[in-house]
Amino acid sequence: MKKKLVYLVILIATIIIQTSVLPVISSANTAGDAVLMAVLAWSVLDGFSAFIGWAIVAGILYDLATYSPVGEHVIIFLAVVYFVSFFSRRLSLELKGMGLVLFFIFIFVATFISSSIVALMTAWDARTLFGYWKMFSSPGSIALQVVHNVILFFLWFFFLKKTKEFFKLEK
Repeated sequence: MKKKLVYLVILIATIIIQTSVLPVISSANTAGDAVLMAVLAWSVLDGFSAFIGWAIVAGILYDLATYSPVGEHVIIFLAVVYFVSFFSRRLSLELKGMGLVLFFIFIFVATFISSSIVALMTAWDARTLFGYWKMFSSPGSIALQVVHNVILFFLWFFFLKKTKEFFKLEK
């Protein structure tokens, strides 16, 4: 019960940070996605089976907070959690060597998955795929978004790791 309460408080705080603080700090196109990076960090720390339900809850709450169609971020978060699960079963995820390279790959792929699904949902609402690639930002702004996501991921990774140790939360 303690784990659920702590995770819910962190999740709501993350959504508040994403919707109110990050847009003020940086421009809308290049702001990192704090909720996506928190989900990515949680999935690395907890694993697929322990975090799949939380990914769904996070997606629904995030969709409700951002007035997105319910299910849009659920799809994004489930894709990211499954992607991390696929590689974490096969490779070591540590903060050294190949694990560090995998973290950067996870962040890049999660950013790409998120951008492509959001653009696809926007194109679906417009009932046309014309200009689908134009819905993505310029390569420079995507690179800046990846840099912001790297910073957010490692902040969330260390924060969640310390939180789990502090509250003695198990998998």
